[in-house]
Amino acid sequence: MVLFRGDIKSKSLQRRTSISVILPADNMHFLNDSEEIIPQPYKTLYLLHGLYGSDDIFLANTSIQKFAEDNGIAIVIPCGDNSFYVDNKQAHAYYGQYVGQELLDITRNIFPLSHKREDTFIAGFSMGGYGAIRNGLKYSQNFSKIGMISAALITDEIVNYEEDSNVLRSRAFYESCFGSLDKIKNSDKDPKYLIDSCEDIPDIFMACGIDDFLYDKNIDFYEFLKSKNINAKFIQDSGEHTWEFCDKYVKKFIETLI
Repeated sequence: MVLFRGDIKSKSLQRRTSISVILPADNMHFLNDSEEIIPQPYKTLYLLHGLYGSDDIFLANTSIQKFAEDNGIAIVIPCGDNSFYVDNKQAHAYYGQYVGQELLDITRNIFPLSHKREDTFIAGFSMGGYGAIRNGLKYSQNFSKIGMISAALITDEIVNYEEDSNVLRSRAFYESCFGSLDKIKNSDKDPKYLIDSCEDIPDIFMACGIDDFLYDKNIDFYEFLKSKNINAKFIQDSGEHTWEFCDKYVKKFIETLI
């Protein structure tokens, strides 16, 4: 396993931004003097962190490096700040465009990653789960599978928020990400609208803990997917909105990619 951490220059974001890249190369087993060679180019998962995170947070809180090594897959983790991975025209911070297309172009130019749709996947935890479904659908020509772990499917709810000192309940914060909250429904920031307007929907994997504060929202979205006959799998398990739950189900999602 090889880990790269560094900065790239993004046109979509108009600045430099950090990424972490895990490659299943140099899988050497020193104790038994053997080496496993993973064929190139690598299948690739673009993995999106949640609110308050950065590209290093999965490295610190999950076994993602071991998952990559054990399953022979490359994993690219961008820094999404607190953007919800949508496009903010006023700030010229096009995070959706960045993770949906530009990041693929940049990383494929640098690393031995597959260019095939069937080898390219997107997933995320919490805010990153929303970013995965939004951009996995909007850029469905690039991704064959979408993974949503404890996804923050909150766009139907935040339209009713008022001012609050807690950023999680602050209307002003969500307006800084999404723009006018009254215009989310039936836009490309609305996952249900994207399902209805997407011609080639990737396979969808969902997991959420039954004690997670986002559980009901995940149930609602899965029921919507079933009503549309979408190829989706939803795992309900004991657990809350924790890294332990994320670690378990990111691994299970990766196992479906091999």
